[in-house]
Amino acid sequence: MYGCRNIKLYNVCGATFDVTEKILTYAHIMIVKRPKIRPWMLKKEILILFFGLRDSRTTILAKLPAILSIIYLLSPIDLIPDFIPFFGYIDDIVIVPLLLNVAIKMLPAVVREESIEKANRNQVKFKMIITLLIVVVIALLVGMFFLLRRLISH
Repeated sequence: MYGCRNIKLYNVCGATFDVTEKILTYAHIMIVKRPKIRPWMLKKEILILFFGLRDSRTTILAKLPAILSIIYLLSPIDLIPDFIPFFGYIDDIVIVPLLLNVAIKMLPAVVREESIEKANRNQVKFKMIITLLIVVVIALLVGMFFLLRRLISH
């Protein structure tokens, strides 16, 4: 069920214990505290899905909501057209995170837990990659600005 790794359990009084699977079978008064996925954790959800969808134990049916969210986000066809100010982006803001959350919930329990652990370990790397990507995009935009300015002035 949980393998041989340590998990945190909480008893009724709120005291925290680190125990293994063997003790879990005897600890009927304890409740397993699992990591929760909240809607505002989009970066973490993306990392969890990245690791979860790459796992060979994930079924096609579990991968479908993630694939649909990507298709919907990139598709020019929307429920509310994007050219309508403010309201055009509401469907993207609601539907895509909803589909990503459904995709995470459809992952097999073991794969989901392993993906959450991997996402926690690699969150710093992900932030560094995103920061580097933003810096590169800004540098390219500044370079294009000066190039166009120079071409226009001649």
